[in-house]
Amino acid sequence: MPQTATQLAPPKSIWRRFLILIPLVIVLALASWMHIRSLRTSYTVQTLPIMDGVSYDELGIDDITFSNPGVIKAVSVEHRADGMANITFHALADGETDITFGNDRLSSHWEARVVDGSLIVGGVNFSGWEAIHVSFCIVLAALTALFASALISLKRIAWFDYEMVACGGGLLFCLFQFLLFTYLLANQSIIDFYDMSYQISFMADYFVMLTFIPMIVLAVLVSLSNVALIRHEGRRPANLLGIALSVVWLIAIYIWYYGELRAFSLGLPFKVIQVVSCLFAVAIGYGECLLLSTIVCAWAASRHTPKHAADYLVILGCGIRDDGTPCPLLAGRVDRARTFDEARVAAGEKPATFVPSGGQGSDEIISEAQSMCNYLVERGVEPERVVLENRSTNTRENMTFSREVIERHAGRDVSEVSVAFSTTNYHVFRGYVCAHQAGMAVEGMGSKTKAYFWPNAFLREFAGLLVAQWKGILQMFLVIAAVYALAEYVLILA
Repeated sequence: MPQTATQLAPPKSIWRRFLILIPLVIVLALASWMHIRSLRTSYTVQTLPIMDGVSYDELGIDDITFSNPGVIKAVSVEHRADGMANITFHALADGETDITFGNDRLSSHWEARVVDGSLIVGGVNFSGWEAIHVSFCIVLAALTALFASALISLKRIAWFDYEMVACGGGLLFCLFQFLLFTYLLANQSIIDFYDMSYQISFMADYFVMLTFIPMIVLAVLVSLSNVALIRHEGRRPANLLGIALSVVWLIAIYIWYYGELRAFSLGLPFKVIQVVSCLFAVAIGYGECLLLSTIVCAWAASRHTPKHAADYLVILGCGIRDDGTPCPLLAGRVDRARTFDEARVAAGEKPATFVPSGGQGSDEIISEAQSMCNYLVERGVEPERVVLENRSTNTRENMTFSREVIERHAGRDVSEVSVAFSTTNYHVFRGYVCAHQAGMAVEGMGSKTKAYFWPNAFLREFAGLLVAQWKGILQMFLVIAAVYALAEYVLILA
């Protein structure tokens, strides 16, 4: 079926697999609810930490008092080797009561209530909460596996685009949480539902703290690369992207770290401060995941080489010398395309038709397309195997106008022929994005260039991601933020 000129999208089957989360969450929610209901009438608490030389060993059930007798009763007191104690209570009737365990020297206090026969201690703690922890780990494991599976599928079909970056960002964020919560589960480090809510609410803070040093190093590197880029390419706004993003990140970290203290000093409501601080950390952490994913995906795109020959091989232009010959960067792109085609022909596949793509600038004596054509013919490529696209002024136009040239030359829709493109390695990901926007399914390849081009290219694609996929990123953020906000709400209740 011919493709239209509208932007291509990856196969929907890649995203349909995420629908399995709906029945999974429903099943886990029901199982957790049933488990909690089966244990709802009893709850075991742990006494507060003790001081040196003091323990609860000599205290028993007779040392437990209730402000409202008849609501709950103490079932057992289990003394621990560390001098603390575990006390089990049983619900008697709906109501509220304060609990005191101890004497004049040592005591622990709790608030408890019974609702429809369910015993709740400390406002949020209840028996069977472990089922929620296990369910949370299972959902995170499923999300991690689904993101990884989608990422592999996108890589298999060479779909290097913003969807891949967003998928990689989701994978990194979920993987970190899955590993940490699985570790806490295996080591029984979470003692109750309140503690689990606390860990969830601070998960993004943990991630930001963990990545602080690597991000500082990255900020320094991209800033230094911008200095080198400005020295070689001139002081243009696009060449300052690394420095600008580093400054924005440092400001965000400063607000996250000191903003909460400043808000407290201004007398703002504690609950509001806690929620805003949590969501701000989520935004920073998720943004860092997307940035790291952009770097990995752009690097993977630059390393990709098509496995088979293409019917048409587009070469993206980038500037020529005063005498009309390709500059070294452009010559590298042409040579990469030519050597790839020669290798495929040597392997017994058919030769490609070259499509040099690039218009004529105001300071250029011929178009970039014509310069590349002359370069190809001088190196033995038959003129009839070269079709020019000489109108474009940027990468998006390169792909859009090249599609028109290909369809006119082939006499059929671009979906009925195979297309590859050649550009500089740091520019391959951008080529994929623009090709998909032009409605072309392509495979790209990159020629080598100087290292200082790379960081700015990564950041440009990151900025492009935020602009192009802002709706999807916002939706993902809102889902994550809802989980964190719920955990903060539980902490506020307690």
